[in-house]
Formats: sequence, structure tokens, C-alpha cells
Amino acid sequence: MHQETVIYYTLTMKTTNAVLDSIYPEIAKKLDRRAKYNSLPCILFLDIDGTLSEFHPDPEQSFIPSSTLNNIAQIQQFLPLYLVTGRSIEQAQRLIQPYRWNIIGSHGVELLQQDGIGRKLFYINHKELEQLKSSVLEQQHKWQPIRVETKTHSVALHFREHPEYADQAKAIIDNYLKQLSSFELKSGKCVYELVPHGCNKGAAIQHILEDLEAEQFYPIFIGDDLTDEAGFHIINDYGGMSIKVGPGESAAKARLDDVADVGFFLHEFLTSLKALKQEMKGEKTCPDSLYYPTV
Repeated sequence: MHQETVIYYTLTMKTTNAVLDSIYPEIAKKLDRRAKYNSLPCILFLDIDGTLSEFHPDPEQSFIPSSTLNNIAQIQQFLPLYLVTGRSIEQAQRLIQPYRWNIIGSHGVELLQQDGIGRKLFYINHKELEQLKSSVLEQQHKWQPIRVETKTHSVALHFREHPEYADQAKAIIDNYLKQLSSFELKSGKCVYELVPHGCNKGAAIQHILEDLEAEQFYPIFIGDDLTDEAGFHIINDYGGMSIKVGPGESAAKARLDDVADVGFFLHEFLTSLKALKQEMKGEKTCPDSLYYPTV
């Protein structure tokens, strides 16, 4: 049997994961359009909180399981990978130590490439930012038990431990919105956050895709929160796979149950990528061959 026939045959095979079964044929189509097979035509975007790590009342106490970190470290050897988070770059870096990965931080405000090159993707009014932080520092003792988190480019009010304080937190945010024209509200799971106006994960993801030959890549984004919906819309616009973690209405095309399910998904994806690497050895010169990874 010819090599290209063997590889084409794998397209008909199924994995044990329905989401992966939806992804692989699309990756195969991208692969078929490439002249060379030295990399996988896929780019992966991953949210952190609620996706890779369980929520914790104190964000500083959150962690990503070592098994998940290990899987991601191996996956990023096969394809471009970006963490997309509401956390600052510095916070995200602490979560993934000792690894150095591409990070889109602060809801899309900032970007740090794994080579150490960083830049801002949105305008930041530093005068208003310092005004906001100074005021919050003076007033936060009055807002207990609302938990205040001051980030590099934003301020968040958490009420996960006391959901009955949601209205009070919203009132505090609304008061600042009247004073600060350069900031807007980002609502999440038991959190309200003031962020630079116009920033969102979708715009940041689009920025990355525009820097690439987007038509050559199949984009995947996994997230769980309202702030991830903008990202889902962009991924859908590019014909990729948007994946929502947990329940609730969403623009996402697919679902994973919870953080543990995301871990299983990444493990199966990695297993498939390793199989792909074995199949691609010595077959990069077959112009008509396709590959459908299997676990």
C-alpha cells in the first residue's frame, strides 16, 4: 500500500473524544494545502482560570496542575500556543513557572512572546490608571468582604465568597465609570473588573491571527467565562473551533465539562500529536497525502 494511501486511510479513523473528532478533519484540510509538512497547521489559545485552573476565592492561591503544565509544554513543541487570560503577564508567568510561553494578558491589553519580546495591544491612560489604583487603595477597607485585586492594568472586585455583595460591587464599579472615561466594565464569574476601554480577548486573538498567514492555520480557543465569548466569535469567524468549558449559553461550537475534562482533552490531543510526528517522518515529500491523528 502506498504511503499516501496509508495516511489518507487514517482520516477515516475516530478517537475517543468527540471534540477532537470534529477538529482533526479540519486540520487535515489545512495540511493538504501545505507544500511542506514540517509543522502542524494549527494554533491553540487557552484561557487560564476556570479552564486550566480551578477558581479560588483568592486568585493568588490558584494553580495549574503539574500534569496539565507538562502536557502544554509538550504540545507547544508541535504548534503555536498562546495563553489568553484576564491575569496580568506577571501573574500568569508565576502560574506557569518554570515555563516560558506566549501570553496574552490583562484581557488582551498586553502580549509577551516566549522569546521575551513584549508589547501593548491597546492604549492605556496611565494617568487615569494611577488615579483609579490610588482611590481603590484608600477606599477598599470600606468594601469588605468584597475582595479587591489590583492588577498591572486593571482593578477587579471579587465576590465569589459573598455573592450577596454583587450589587454593591457593581455600584462601586459604576461610580468609577462615571469618573474614568478610559475604562470599561468586564463582567466575569463573581467578579467585576475595570479595564482599559476597548480591550478584549477576541481583538487580541485576531491580532495574533492577522500577524500569521491565518488561512494556513486552524485556530482553537478553549475558555469558560463571559470574557472569553469575544474570543469565541473571532475563532468562529476564522472557521476554527471554539470550546466552552462548563454550562451556560455560549457562541462556542463545542463543550468540555470542567477543568478536569480540559486536562483529559489536552492529554488526548498530545497523544495524537505524538502519533502524527511518527507518521510524518519520511513522508513530508508526499504532495497529496493527508493525515488524521488518532489516539
